[in-house]
Amino acid sequence: MMHVNQNSKKTLLTHCRIVNPYGEIDFIENGSILIQDGLIKEIGQIESANTVDETIDLKGKTVLPGMINAHSHLYSALATGMPFPKGSPTNFTEILEQVWWILDRALDKESTKASYEAGLMDHLRYGVTTVIDHHSSQNYIKGSLQLLADTADQFGMNISGAFEMTDRNGANTFQGSLDENIRFHNTYIDSATVRPLIGLHASFTLSDESLQHIADQLKHETNWGIHVHTAEDKADQTDAEKRGYSSVIQRLDSFGLLNENSLVIHGIHFKPEDSEIIKRTGAMLVHNPSSNANNRVGMTPSKLIENLNAGLGTDGMQGNMLAEAKEGTLIRSSHLPGGAAGVHYAELLFRNNPAIATKLFNRKIGKLDPGYSADMAIFDYRPRTVFHAGNWIGHSLFGMDKPSDVMTAGQFRIRDYELMGISETEILNKAQVQSNKLWKRMEDGVME
Repeated sequence: MMHVNQNSKKTLLTHCRIVNPYGEIDFIENGSILIQDGLIKEIGQIESANTVDETIDLKGKTVLPGMINAHSHLYSALATGMPFPKGSPTNFTEILEQVWWILDRALDKESTKASYEAGLMDHLRYGVTTVIDHHSSQNYIKGSLQLLADTADQFGMNISGAFEMTDRNGANTFQGSLDENIRFHNTYIDSATVRPLIGLHASFTLSDESLQHIADQLKHETNWGIHVHTAEDKADQTDAEKRGYSSVIQRLDSFGLLNENSLVIHGIHFKPEDSEIIKRTGAMLVHNPSSNANNRVGMTPSKLIENLNAGLGTDGMQGNMLAEAKEGTLIRSSHLPGGAAGVHYAELLFRNNPAIATKLFNRKIGKLDPGYSADMAIFDYRPRTVFHAGNWIGHSLFGMDKPSDVMTAGQFRIRDYELMGISETEILNKAQVQSNKLWKRMEDGVME
């Protein structure tokens, strides 16, 4: 298990453009960052003193905080380029049945490990240093979350893990998934870099009996929170109503499953009263624009995103959070008339996601302020227009690509575009081998 760096070495990064959205100092054209004990100690105009152990000249590079993906599915990392489904799904439920529920049953230990490695490497390559993951490998359950933690440790990344519980694969699989969530929770609840959550797939794939069983188990635990898809499609709300509840959120709340550590994902088809329940319980909403567009399930209302200070996730679509914010902006803009207000996606990424991660991990993550983890995405970005405090959003979302360097806890994980201590070639070769095997199992229907 990775621990926050506790050595006393002082590192000074100099000659860098500091972009610290919504931080104490939001922009410095030519500044320095002092790092000690894995934390940011100071930013600004810092003189290199005798007490500094190492000074690194960044030669004008641009530093952003290490970014956070507030909802990912690393298990889908090997889906890129996979064969189209044998059927022709026409709605959201059919997409799940003909694609994702086949994939998550076909994953074994080796393909899951390859998914974790390739998915986390993709995130790190784009300057994402904290991933909140929602995992599903329905025929490889026991040990799957431990494998996630071990893999994230190799990359030096902060990870939150949860295993999707569902009734769709039978009682034994459901119980095994619950056991895995509880085992992971008890192992890592005091960790600084691994945040366990309790994973539920979605309300419509869980019976009242299963929800009650989960609630009864959690009575024996502390500091837990659930991670669950909610009202992504109207079918989820319709199912809750058929079961006698006014909504998915009201159903979860009736079992006492919502609290200040809970992540509720999507919320596209929330009812007005759902927002009030979320505010009362302190649960956190996460919006996933590119996935919603891809699945054609609608858009989370702008007012809901604003009122609930929603976070930003990718729902497994990608590891590039700057691209997700850009795509969210464009997708929403395409549905708005001229002059209409949109959603401030940079705010979701650089203000709301740090608040979510800081709350869950119980330490300061996602800004370049003193006391925050020294997680940074450093870009060798040569802008073609003037870069200043008033236009950082345009440069960040529409100008920057991959960072040249990435740090977590004050250590370089990528230096001059090269991964440190990890073979990218080996990871990609393994992913290709495992993806071929995975796709063959999916096509053959050998899932049990």
